[in-house]
Amino acid sequence: MTDAEINYQNMAQQVLTLLADQRPAWEAVYKKLLPDYQALQAALAALDTAAQQRSGTSTQGYTEAKDQAEVAMLDAAMPVVQGLKALYLDGSHPALSKVAGYSRSALDDMRGTTQVAALENLYDTAAPLAAALADELVTPQQLQALHDRTAAFKPLLGTPRQQATTGTTLREAAVQHLAETRQALAHLDVRVPNLASALPALVAAYDKARIIVDAGHGAKAPAAAA
Repeated sequence: MTDAEINYQNMAQQVLTLLADQRPAWEAVYKKLLPDYQALQAALAALDTAAQQRSGTSTQGYTEAKDQAEVAMLDAAMPVVQGLKALYLDGSHPALSKVAGYSRSALDDMRGTTQVAALENLYDTAAPLAAALADELVTPQQLQALHDRTAAFKPLLGTPRQQATTGTTLREAAVQHLAETRQALAHLDVRVPNLASALPALVAAYDKARIIVDAGHGAKAPAAAA
């Protein structure tokens, strides 16, 4: 869920907690409020379940690991690219024109198997020239780092499709339950003010609870009792 959605959920939970705490008072004088209260209760319970299930299928950790591996691979590639550029300048290695033309941004713009193939080709081109590259201050350790980091990145290509599909389905469910929450609150916004003469303190507290606080990823409000 986005920060805005989490903030809205927290606000709605605060409203539900207030109405749950004060239920004996308002239910005694205004029974027509009960269906709207129960609708909010059900919507928030379903929203919380969908959000928790989705957090268990998140691909965020996978994505972060992949991004970090890609950065490490490109970091390892650049000293080798610079060495090959230097060799190409001598004019004695015309076959290096393609790899000598690489830049960090060009390699970064490549995606998937195309990027890996380019890095593997870079290593395959550089390895036989290790002695000449040493004169350009490219060490054997740097060549090995390019090989190893490319090999570490390669298995991370693609996306765990089933996990992503499940996450999308749960996201759609969360959006639906959030819409149900908004609808329930819209009904409560109409009826709760009718309690102003009987329970003015409750109406004032409701108005305060309806304020959305920008809490980012802060902890959610405690769940209300059934």
